[in-house]
Amino acid sequence: MKKYDLEEVFAKLLSRDQPFVFYRLPNTNNVHCNFQDDNSLLLTNDLKINGFVMSRFDSPLPAVYVSAKNHLKFDYKTKAFESKGVVNLFHSEHKESFIKIVNKTKKVIASGHLKKLVVARKMTKSGGLDALQLFTHLLTLYPQAMVYFWHHPKAETWVGASPENLFSLHSGQLTTMALAGTLPYHPREKYNWGDKERKEQAWVRDTLQSDLKALFPSVAVKCSQTFTRRAGNLVHLCNEFSLEVEQVNMTALLKKLHPSPAVGGIPVELGMSFLKEHENLDRGYYTGFFGPVNGEDQIDLFVNLRCAQIISQDLQLYVGAGITQDSDPEKEWEETQNKAKTLLAAL
Repeated sequence: MKKYDLEEVFAKLLSRDQPFVFYRLPNTNNVHCNFQDDNSLLLTNDLKINGFVMSRFDSPLPAVYVSAKNHLKFDYKTKAFESKGVVNLFHSEHKESFIKIVNKTKKVIASGHLKKLVVARKMTKSGGLDALQLFTHLLTLYPQAMVYFWHHPKAETWVGASPENLFSLHSGQLTTMALAGTLPYHPREKYNWGDKERKEQAWVRDTLQSDLKALFPSVAVKCSQTFTRRAGNLVHLCNEFSLEVEQVNMTALLKKLHPSPAVGGIPVELGMSFLKEHENLDRGYYTGFFGPVNGEDQIDLFVNLRCAQIISQDLQLYVGAGITQDSDPEKEWEETQNKAKTLLAAL
C-alpha cells in the first residue's frame, strides 16, 4: 500500500478545489481524509451513510457530507512550534453589541421565560492565512480535541478543534456528555467554580438526562459524577453519559440532542426563537454537529465549537457564552475572548 504524505495530499486537494475533509479524533494519532472526485453536493436526511457529515446550526437536516469512498489514513506525528502569541481582535463596537444582547437576555431570564441562553458573536482575522499550517498547529496544540479541516466548493471551508462530543455510537454503546461552564486552564488544576457555572452545568446535565430517558429506559442511562474537563487553554464542568442500546432511531436522537442547552437555550424552543430575533448572526456551521459516520453503528458526532470559517485569506471566528441570571456581562465578554484564543494560538 502506498504511503501518502499528509501535507502533500492536503495541498493537492486544496489546489484542485474539490470537496475534502481531514480530521483526527480525540486522543488518537491517526489523521483521516475523505475526498471526492467531483464537486457534487451530497446530502443526508438520516445519517445512513459512510462519510463525514457537516450540519448547520439552525437547519441540521439534510446535512452535507463528504463520502468515505475515497479514504486515506495517516499516522501523523505532530510537530512542535513556537506560537507568536495571540492576536488581539478586540473592537469596542463588538463589545458594546455583545454586552447589549447579554443584558437583553438577562431581562428575559428575569421574567421567568428562559433559564439559560447561549449567545454568540463573530470576529474576523484578516490576511496572511496558511490553511495547512493552521490545521497542523491545531493538531499539535489540542490532542484531546476533535480537530478537523473541511473544504467544499459548494458548502464553505471550516476549521476547528472541538472539545464536545454530541454523541458516539460503537457496537451498541452510546456515549455523550454535558459540557458547560468555562474557566481558564491552570497548571495547578485548582478551580474556583462559582454558583453561576455550577447551575449552568446542572441545567445542561439534567436536560440531557431527561432527553435520553425520553428515548431509552431510565435504568439504562448512566451518568458520571461532575468533573473538570480540560479543553486546551480552557476547562469546563462535565458529566459523561453512557448506555447500551439495541436499536437507535437516529433522526429522533438528533432531534432530542441538537441543539443542546450547551449551544442553545433552556427551554430549547423559546431559546431558538429568541436567538432568531435578537442574535443578529448567521451561525452557519458553528454549533452545528459534524463528524465521521461509518454505517449505522460506527458514529462519532461532535458539536462544532472553537471553530472558524475561512473566506479567502480571512478567518471568521465564532464564539459564544452561556447566559444565566447570575451572568456578569464583562465576564461573559472575557469568556468569548478566551475561547477565541483556541484558534488564534495556532496562527
